[in-house]
Amino acid sequence: MKSEDFLMQKSDARQKILYLEDEIVELEEELERQQKVNKILQCAMHQPANPRPRLSRLLPVQAQILLAEIAMVEEEISCLERKVDELSLCMHQEKKQIQEWKLNQKHRYRKCNQGRQNGLVDFKSRKKPRERRASLGSASDIKSLSSPRSSLRNEVNNENPNRISEELIKCLIRIFLRMNRPFTDELDCQESAILPKRVVSCMSTKGLVSKTSFSCKPPMFPLDDRRSMLDPYGVLPDFDRTSRDVGPYKTFIQITRTTFSMNHVSECYQEITNLRVLVHKLSTVDLSFLTDKQKLAFWINIYNACIMHAFLQHGLPSTAADKFLSLMNKAALNVGGIVLNALAIEHFILRHPTESHHNGDTNENEARLRQTYGLRYPEPDVTFALCRGSWSSPALRIYTEDVVNELGRAKTEYLQASIGVTSRKRIIVPKLLHWYMQDFADDMESLLEWIYSQLPQSGPLKRLIMECLNGETKNQTITLVKIHPYKSEFRYLLTL
Repeated sequence: MKSEDFLMQKSDARQKILYLEDEIVELEEELERQQKVNKILQCAMHQPANPRPRLSRLLPVQAQILLAEIAMVEEEISCLERKVDELSLCMHQEKKQIQEWKLNQKHRYRKCNQGRQNGLVDFKSRKKPRERRASLGSASDIKSLSSPRSSLRNEVNNENPNRISEELIKCLIRIFLRMNRPFTDELDCQESAILPKRVVSCMSTKGLVSKTSFSCKPPMFPLDDRRSMLDPYGVLPDFDRTSRDVGPYKTFIQITRTTFSMNHVSECYQEITNLRVLVHKLSTVDLSFLTDKQKLAFWINIYNACIMHAFLQHGLPSTAADKFLSLMNKAALNVGGIVLNALAIEHFILRHPTESHHNGDTNENEARLRQTYGLRYPEPDVTFALCRGSWSSPALRIYTEDVVNELGRAKTEYLQASIGVTSRKRIIVPKLLHWYMQDFADDMESLLEWIYSQLPQSGPLKRLIMECLNGETKNQTITLVKIHPYKSEFRYLLTL
């Protein structure tokens, strides 16, 4: 028994030794990892901002976010310092020019007095007042051009609101594409889910940074994503997708909850800086001189930008409809000094005004908002342009002053991708179109006729709908239509 006890004790001691050795190895690996992190942080804090994204990929997500924020602040500080230097130089040049002008005027004044005293009133002396007036005009022109305050004021007031709205959408698209990782593994998705929701805050920054050009290449997608684009709204899951033509939607880029990762926010610090600048410019725009077409394009872009900006600020909401509606209430931007959320832009500015059931100040505020920013005529086709970032939303586009033609294309392409005909000759209509049916038709029968009239002439979908409509009576129209439910799951379709 003693020998057996001795062997057992020896075995237990050996196991403890092995356990301690494993623990030592783990501690050494942890120490090495912490040393690497410390080295990266030291390099990041003492090197310029640009290389930090490459250095910080080995850091925890929270550290990446912190470094990105520090880089943005330093970039803004450097830009402001350059701006201060430019203004100082302008002020110095202005003082020098004013002094030279004063000396000029004194010299001319003395010369003019000397001429009068000597009675020399000739052709040259008669031209003195005119020359003096011309000199005054030139001096004032120089002052207005070289004065820093007037230059900054003109720079702000002369900003084109439509240009700002277009650049805002382009900047947000760049950020979303950088955060879109089609081949992200499950670990990245789990890390993205536990990230703090408030990642980007653009409302209070007043930095001045030059704009960058819009240049993005579409990322590659897995085979499943390419197949899903053959039926982007899932209207015919049991249908042969190879024989279904959804038009241009089959080439669009798709960003979903599983591919959108906040882990790559540190790679977007330049775009986020530009976003802050554009948001600040948006708060100073003047819309009083815009035409109806310009207002229409501007407000569509701002609506879509509100939603995208809210995703960056508050994170992706759950799939529940009430959570999505809550996000739309939070989705707000400062436009010309007035903070408007997406719901106000949609229902009080873009859509046809409806009678309010509220009394008191609410009615007055809504009426004032419509009068100040609203359109003179409603445009029903905005239904196909307002993108909520949900699975059932139309594709996201950038709208310009050619907004009427752009809305026409958006409408045709959305109908081609979201309308379907089943093998039992039932026409599938998206819930989004059913909600706003009264903007296009009086009843379901006339809505089907309107859909038929909007589809491309050569497409097979138009022929299938005609076959369904032929021989059907008005009483059978309800059974002929199937409403496809609205899905609030996060997704963007981009028309790059």
